[in-house]
Amino acid sequence: MTTVMENERSSGQQPDEPSSDIDAGFGSVAARFDKVEADMKEGFARVDQSINGLRGEMNQLGESLRTEMNTRLMALEGDFKSLQRTLIGSAIGVSGAILAAAIGGIIALAVFL
Repeated sequence: MTTVMENERSSGQQPDEPSSDIDAGFGSVAARFDKVEADMKEGFARVDQSINGLRGEMNQLGESLRTEMNTRLMALEGDFKSLQRTLIGSAIGVSGAILAAAIGGIIALAVFL
């Protein structure tokens, strides 16, 4: 049942029968949504591709950094071993000099007494 006010006119169309203009509008909206969806999928694919590329670059950088760190640590280890040998040699030399001075002092004291 349709109620029409005094100053309104009925179009004669029933609510369950939309006009062809409305149907065409809905069709164009669906096409636009399909295009937006396709654009979004394409954009997400580009983002995924970029992320995968960056992951590959990060892995390469990580490997080169790991290699460089290992090289530098090996060089430091060699430097520490060299320093250790130098310090041990110096300690032996100083100990020998102290011991020689002590023996020399004992001998000198024995000679004068």
